[in-house]
Amino acid sequence: MVYEGGYTGEKAGYTGPGIPDITLVTDPRQPDTNNYLSSNYFKLEITRLPLVTYHCQSVNLPSLSLTPAEQNTSLGTSVKWIGGKYTWEDFTISFMVDEDMKNWIEVFEWMEQIAIMTDVKNTLNYSVPGKPVGQFSDYFSNARLAITNSSYKPKLQVNIVDMFPVSLSGIQFNTTNTDNEPVIATATFAYTHYEIDRLTSAQ
Repeated sequence: MVYEGGYTGEKAGYTGPGIPDITLVTDPRQPDTNNYLSSNYFKLEITRLPLVTYHCQSVNLPSLSLTPAEQNTSLGTSVKWIGGKYTWEDFTISFMVDEDMKNWIEVFEWMEQIAIMTDVKNTLNYSVPGKPVGQFSDYFSNARLAITNSSYKPKLQVNIVDMFPVSLSGIQFNTTNTDNEPVIATATFAYTHYEIDRLTSAQ
């Protein structure tokens, strides 16, 4: 740490006979921490899928892209402006399937209830365009992805809003496998958007 006058040390503001006042100089290029983010620094919580959450192996923080609005001109190029359309990448979870397949069936039954498969009574209706109401809100769920520091204390929380499953991977059985390797399944979710909260309690 460097102080004005060329002094270095842990304390600033000390004065004494023949010693000038030392004022701390803050370097904006100095990061708050030299620790790097690791891919296993996360905790996932999905209230509707407790068994999937428990056996979660990997999850993605979805990418975000913004398509700019274009203004036509008489020239050979268009002018790009802000105010375009957001595109959110799908939210994907990989998890180990338990021997009773309960966590895989959690996702399967959720998808089964969303659309009509065998029973027309499951027909879903909107009373407000684009907004779930009444029992229809039960077909959506929120998720919380906590990103932790090197001490595994949450520093950021990503809130996935109004998500629902759109894809569930199948399971390949094979009698030639001699090792009891766990089956990994993947579930993909669409959602409205996500928000990122900074948690100040992490140390």
